[in-house]
Amino acid sequence: MPTWFTVTLDDRPGSLARLAAALGDRGVNITGIVGVAEDTGGSLMLTTSDPAVTREVLAALELPGDEHPDGGGAEMITGLARGLADR
Repeated sequence: MPTWFTVTLDDRPGSLARLAAALGDRGVNITGIVGVAEDTGGSLMLTTSDPAVTREVLAALELPGDEHPDGGGAEMITGLARGLADR
């Protein structure tokens, strides 16, 4: 099962591009992605081809977030979707 990372990005143009470029520069492919934005906040959930390097990139970029190994991310995505549907 993939490792999902939940990351909080700054609310400014290029935040996602900065993360994607940093991963790409290290040869890491984003294999799955889900994003939720509300007002000025938002979270991004992603899986990658190399979780170990992804951890290093997130730390280097000082991006806050959580890691959900062993498929826990799928449950979180379901919960996010249900929360949006209830609004």
